[in-house]
Amino acid sequence: MGVRDILSGQIRRAKMESKNIYQRINAVMKEEIYIKKGSAGQGTGVLHDELLAVLTPFLVREGIVVEVHKAGESRSRQNQKGNYIYECDFNVFYVNIDNPEDKVCVLIESHAMDSGDKAPGKAITYAAKTAHLKTFCIETGVNDESRAEAADTDTITQEQANILFNLLCTPEGQYTDKGLRFCKAYKFNNLLDIKSKKFEEILKAAQK
Repeated sequence: MGVRDILSGQIRRAKMESKNIYQRINAVMKEEIYIKKGSAGQGTGVLHDELLAVLTPFLVREGIVVEVHKAGESRSRQNQKGNYIYECDFNVFYVNIDNPEDKVCVLIESHAMDSGDKAPGKAITYAAKTAHLKTFCIETGVNDESRAEAADTDTITQEQANILFNLLCTPEGQYTDKGLRFCKAYKFNNLLDIKSKKFEEILKAAQK
């Protein structure tokens, strides 16, 4: 390793050490983490292990340590089916590894149900998972297609909108009955909101 490599490494470490916990959390948020729902055995939730597998490398890179502590006494209650539910509040801390006094705390009310002695552990897991999802604004979704569609911001041009205007609107700028049917079928209110990939399909149908 040469002198230049050593100096470069020292500069990177110095920059990292100067970042406060909010800057480190923001750096993780910039990754725009996405986790697909539907793998959790009890429904369409996100598994804690899957979340950790995606999130942990970024926590390590940014020097963030996670601590989970009880906040107050635990509680238990019985539901209508006779099962006992464990409840407890937890403080989830995100700690700056270079300055442990620099930390962010998220208070989470957690609960879990288990016929054995696993409920407290499940509650801790739920608290940590919920805090991670909210703190880092992690996106979750049922399918990747809907996410890709939501991210598609490529809309038609003004010239293309003018072509459709002549086919679907009155000279006064109101949608015709045909135009209203197209709005409902293709889910748009304004012609300029139409996605570019749908233009040829809509144009062909409108010309009939």
